[in-house]
Amino acid sequence: MTKRTMHISITVLLVVATVTVGYLVFQKWRGNTNVVAGDITVIPGTRTNTNVVPVHRVPLERGEPNRIHIPDRDIQAPVVYVEEANEERFQEALASGVVHYPGTAAVGELGNPYIFGHSSDYAWKPGSYKKVFAPLVDIPIGTAVRITNDAGELYIYTVIETKVVGPKDVSVLDQYNNERYMLTLQTSYPIGTALKRFIAVCELDSEATFGPATN
Repeated sequence: MTKRTMHISITVLLVVATVTVGYLVFQKWRGNTNVVAGDITVIPGTRTNTNVVPVHRVPLERGEPNRIHIPDRDIQAPVVYVEEANEERFQEALASGVVHYPGTAAVGELGNPYIFGHSSDYAWKPGSYKKVFAPLVDIPIGTAVRITNDAGELYIYTVIETKVVGPKDVSVLDQYNNERYMLTLQTSYPIGTALKRFIAVCELDSEATFGPATN
């Protein structure tokens, strides 16, 4: 092997080593892509006020089943339901839209449907929803969130709180003891990483959904 050939070989090895180390450092900085770290079992709350008997009211509007639309943030996507809280299954489902966390309430029910979506993802991964929830970050209080259940009934929620939490904060899965009609939306934060979670807490707007109450 000539000195020139040896020099080229060493240079190539150094470049490969540098790229490998750089990728590993990036992965460490980016954080894992887990939706909520750890194995979590969501146990729906029990209604403690036995005098409250929810009466099913039919929403005013209908639409395509299992869709979310936030007009003010240009967000539209299918809501994908999965049966198992499994990271691999989550990642597969995220390629097709935003995902409902299993064990949380269904849309329009008492409790807290928990729905999460990507703010960013690797360019080479499949799917058309890699940035679907990026506009969710810094969503204003009072923003309307339109979402249909599996029967196509349209429920309109209003953002009442936003916050940033750590990846192990499971309080966001709270079901409010099944006494309130809530909805929580989640995406990774800051955009381009999965270090934290941006959370938008919403509550059902009964009048917008069902119309004025009548006696």
